[in-house]
Amino acid sequence: MSDNKKYQTEVDFKQIFSTPSRWMGLVYLVVLVSIIIAGKYYVQHQDYISDNDTKFINSINVERQNDVVEQKGQLQEGIDVSELGNNPSPELIATGKELFQANCVSCHGENGKGDGPAGGGLNPPPRNFHAEDGWTNGRSFADMYKTLEEGIVANGMNSYNQLTVKERFGLIHYVRTFADFPEVSEDELSNLDLTYSLADGRTTKNQISLEKATKLVAKDKTTNFKNVKANFSQSSDVAIVTNNTIDVDRALYSLNNSNDWKTDMSKFKKLILSDLPQNGFNTKVVNLTDEEWSQLHSKLVGLYSVN
Repeated sequence: MSDNKKYQTEVDFKQIFSTPSRWMGLVYLVVLVSIIIAGKYYVQHQDYISDNDTKFINSINVERQNDVVEQKGQLQEGIDVSELGNNPSPELIATGKELFQANCVSCHGENGKGDGPAGGGLNPPPRNFHAEDGWTNGRSFADMYKTLEEGIVANGMNSYNQLTVKERFGLIHYVRTFADFPEVSEDELSNLDLTYSLADGRTTKNQISLEKATKLVAKDKTTNFKNVKANFSQSSDVAIVTNNTIDVDRALYSLNNSNDWKTDMSKFKKLILSDLPQNGFNTKVVNLTDEEWSQLHSKLVGLYSVN
């Protein structure tokens, strides 16, 4: 055989250990396989992998930190509306300041400019008490009392009717120290008294924490669902239900969190058709006649009504 180099073997495996560069082709293959394996692992575990050290606030814990203090309902004495409305004592304003710092600073800010840390994501933003325009209920004394009494749900403003009337008067008087507000008239206070019977006193309701209320609601719904299942098991005529469901338990549970559908056929249809078949109902319900819809509705209302 010729000793000419062109006839020599392209890769001499005997020289691999003496010439490591001959391994480069295999290294590329190993790297490629490693990347594929790592990618597959990441996709399968992406819910648990994160390089982000950002700390997120648990909104549930925030709600519990700001949760109401449990208290028993009580009879509150009536107040002298004219006296407290026109001649607030320094002690009453001091009480209002304490209440503001405890309940309002997080949204409205320390100086009532609507720049509190919890108000950044609210739309519309919290009320700036220094501004004269844009008040939903108005900025008179009576208007501000109405806001504390009833809240403004659309704006994210809670009602503060858990406070006594005197405490709410104190809170309003303190807020009025931030800027120039309209004078408080006797007619305004008289109408306020007539609207809410402030001079007559009032009975406050029992107040429980959000956590306890949530547990009670969950317990009530669980009990209700068990009753519905028992009614279903004992009923002899359930064909209209079983023929239109793929999972009876899921179907019954999907209706358990709402009551509107019981008295409104259109809401009943919308509730079922909006989440087929995840809600347990069979997709063939779309072909039901009006009479069959009525029969299905009537049967389910009956199951939820007998407790």
